[in-house]
Amino acid sequence: MILIYSFSNQWGTNVSRRVLSELQKLLNNPKIIFLPVFFFPQAFFHKYIEHNNYSLIIGLGDGTRHLSKIKIETQTKNAYNDQEIYPFSPIFLDLNMPAVDIYDSSYFQIGSSMGTYNCNWIAYKTQLSLNQRELDTKHLFLHLPRQFNASIIANQISQLVKDNSLLAI
Repeated sequence: MILIYSFSNQWGTNVSRRVLSELQKLLNNPKIIFLPVFFFPQAFFHKYIEHNNYSLIIGLGDGTRHLSKIKIETQTKNAYNDQEIYPFSPIFLDLNMPAVDIYDSSYFQIGSSMGTYNCNWIAYKTQLSLNQRELDTKHLFLHLPRQFNASIIANQISQLVKDNSLLAI
């Protein structure tokens, strides 16, 4: 199974939630579970990630106001605001990314700074859990530009998934 999740505001109007809806149409596949995350992601993590085994997890989050491309995140930090996420754990964890060698650089960029809020929290807890359980689950997190059209972003992500055979993982 594959999990694709996005953060959502209470109205479902933010870009990552709208992209999740568009991806659900484009990647219509019974192997994929599409889920929104509401508010602080701890309950979502415990219910859908902590004790499950997926072949691939893709997270979608709204990027900063100045983000002009879809950012493929490679690393997460043990920080939530001014506190540790998990005591006595590494400061940085590399995401167990699938090979994403084929992408359109006019739409995508590589990044390693997830910030210290909800996107980083769930990515860190997810990667830490995968490492602790020694799972081979691939883990991809994408920060999305807020000002882009959700359909265009979804089409680019769908193309990334197809070109890199991520559904076959």
